[in-house]
Amino acid sequence: MTQIQFGSSITPAELTGTLGGITIQGVYKALRSLQIPTEATSTRRKLVPSKGVRKLFEDRGFVYPKQNLSFQIVKGGTGKTSLSYSLAVRAYQYGARVLCIDFDQQGNLTRSFNVEARDRPVWLNLFRDRLDASQGVVEVADTLHLIPSNLNNSRLDVELTGSASNLRDMIRDKLADIRDRYDLVIMDCPPAINKINTAAACASDRIIVPVNPDPYAMDGLDFTITELERIRADFKLGFDFRIVWNRYDARERLGMYYIHELAKRPERAEMVLPFVIRTDSSVKNAIFDSKSVFDLNKKSVVREDIDQFAKEILGVNAWKESQISGGQA
Repeated sequence: MTQIQFGSSITPAELTGTLGGITIQGVYKALRSLQIPTEATSTRRKLVPSKGVRKLFEDRGFVYPKQNLSFQIVKGGTGKTSLSYSLAVRAYQYGARVLCIDFDQQGNLTRSFNVEARDRPVWLNLFRDRLDASQGVVEVADTLHLIPSNLNNSRLDVELTGSASNLRDMIRDKLADIRDRYDLVIMDCPPAINKINTAAACASDRIIVPVNPDPYAMDGLDFTITELERIRADFKLGFDFRIVWNRYDARERLGMYYIHELAKRPERAEMVLPFVIRTDSSVKNAIFDSKSVFDLNKKSVVREDIDQFAKEILGVNAWKESQISGGQA
């Protein structure tokens, strides 16, 4: 694997809010007790490395979930890839062991991690050439890995159509030898209805459907959910859906209008995560600099929202409430 520089950026102060029922002094005491080192930035901010965060969380009884997630929606431009990337980064910073798989031939998730994938094995090679999954893995950070994509994946659907592959088990079977190394597997899928998206759905425990509050995205949401429900029924699967409002701007009337419209449909409203990802220029600025919003010193609303997103997916929020109610400090 190739080591690519990638920083961690959880501060002890952030951990006080995340752990619940613990002061900043308590965090430093726990770090010293567990012999967890901190890292100093050029601005002298103290950061806790990913492995140190994991050690701290596990010492307090937190269990990292084993979960396969795919990001899917038929409509492009909803921020699917940026959410996949940001979730992967923040989950890693919270100590999770993460594998990302880029199934989109455009390779935007791969480029977000600043990985050059032109000559690397991608999922097409793993499938067609019967390579082990480990042969496609790139180490972005110690416990944040990526199976990248490039234009070769544009032939993936053709190869799947011409093979006798079982779409239901294809991805899970391919990952079987390495799956125990990771807590989260995050799959970024192309904006389409095709065989690789079907296979990703079959391999998912949960499917995240990002949607922008506009009429075209709402049409894409309905089409995507209908298709995924058909796949779930046809293959007799148990995955669930979560809709996340992305690029939400409270200043625009349409945003609130479409949120209210969705709330009128109970079968859809129960799928919606209990927060929105607000629009913020820091996302574009971070991507331009090949960074995540968590690498920027400047605070931003989207950083707060992605943090909530990661904690919701990892189950940290529910665990925090149990910690507080249990009185652990």
